[in-house]
Amino acid sequence: MPHKVSIVIPAKNEEMNIGLVLDDLNKTIAAISGYTFEVIVVDDKSSDHTGEVSAARGAKVIRNTGPSGKGRALRVGFENATGEIFIMMDADYSHRAEEIPRFLEAFQSNVGLVIGSRIFGGSDEYTRVRAFGNIFLTGALGMFLGRYLSDALNGFKAFRREVWDSFHYTSSTFEIEIELIANTLRKGLSVVEVSSHERARLGGEPKSRVVRHGTRFLLRIISEWMRNKGMLSSNAKS
Repeated sequence: MPHKVSIVIPAKNEEMNIGLVLDDLNKTIAAISGYTFEVIVVDDKSSDHTGEVSAARGAKVIRNTGPSGKGRALRVGFENATGEIFIMMDADYSHRAEEIPRFLEAFQSNVGLVIGSRIFGGSDEYTRVRAFGNIFLTGALGMFLGRYLSDALNGFKAFRREVWDSFHYTSSTFEIEIELIANTLRKGLSVVEVSSHERARLGGEPKSRVVRHGTRFLLRIISEWMRNKGMLSSNAKS
């Protein structure tokens, strides 16, 4: 069973929230036995004191020096992580650190990726538009990639290191959620969900935009489907 866990938090201008995230996180991981943890905050070109607040609470702070974006920031964090399990969570205090034991308990046998489901756990932040978009895109992922889930897009995920090490990742923004699912399935590993409750953002500006990022999600789903078809075609010819 994996014993080292890397928790990666991409953060841009989150000084209002990141302290609360890390306070809860530090309290939670101190009570979990059988694992060691490292907490990495990727400062995605913040213009406030996000990095300083994070460092003061013991997080390893890495600055994203490349193009800004959630996907790019997560990739920087994963490149610097040393754990056998990676956990990604948001810096806006919407994800609950106290749910992390639930994610770790789900890593049985062939499980490669665990997703926190807001459908099971509820959300204080969903609008009708966001809820419809999530249902539509999660359904599209099931149709194109063959794994039907309740909440594919939630950024609260945990996965085995091999899902990261075995592939080259290219996502620059939120569509990394899709890339992780597709690559887990390509490894022949299972994707499972656990109940997770999403709080409303405590303060600051949300980074996701329904139309812009929803379009990128859909395009990524189709791209991963086409990649699968290409791989099947190449295997058939060989």
